[in-house]
Amino acid sequence: MKRHSLAWKFYAVCLSVVCLLEGCASLARASQPATPENPLVISPGSKQVTLYGVIYPGRFNRSEGDEARYHLLTWKGGHSKNALIETPVDDLAFHDALIKIGGQPGNTLSMKAWTQRTDPTNPASRQKASGSRFAVFLSWRGEPKRLPIHHIFRSSPSDPQLPVWNFEGNRDRWFNRVPFALRPGCLVCLYSCPSGKLSNGGLSIADYMTRPGRFQADTERLPPDKTPVQVTFELLP
Repeated sequence: MKRHSLAWKFYAVCLSVVCLLEGCASLARASQPATPENPLVISPGSKQVTLYGVIYPGRFNRSEGDEARYHLLTWKGGHSKNALIETPVDDLAFHDALIKIGGQPGNTLSMKAWTQRTDPTNPASRQKASGSRFAVFLSWRGEPKRLPIHHIFRSSPSDPQLPVWNFEGNRDRWFNRVPFALRPGCLVCLYSCPSGKLSNGGLSIADYMTRPGRFQADTERLPPDKTPVQVTFELLP
């Protein structure tokens, strides 16, 4: 009996060591930075996804046209242009990464929210994103402290409300299923977007069309155009 007791104690000590090592490894993965060579880092233990990107605050503020100051983060291989941040990470890979850390997509928006946006009588454009909520942070060399994403804007049409980042999903759109189809490549939109994987659920496309204000990047706080950045997404309870 004594021999069995010693064996169990030895087993318990070994198990504790293994758990400690696994915990250290998980912590290391959570703190691993995203790089151009490894632009997508998934940390299931800390429920975080980190992306490597390049920021363009000056270009974002100067942009004009139908989608000006609408996109926060886009895949550089997509056709959505003049986003505040571009990343080499495919928007579909980003969607799947959010699933891996426990995100649940809402998938409630209709494409009419965008295609019928100029019709004020159509209720589709007033729809707002749903799904799991996320906190979004930005950091870069020279600014090691993670900034909540709403801190990087000088003004926004959602003031005094803060953005609500919902995992809308939108993976099943036809352009995501047809091989070689040209895709928007929206990872994160500043309004409830039927293409964006993550959207600001506090503002609809009707808000984009009718409110005179637009998001404006804080160029005094942010680094210059073409600066590499880290964007971190954390699943909220």
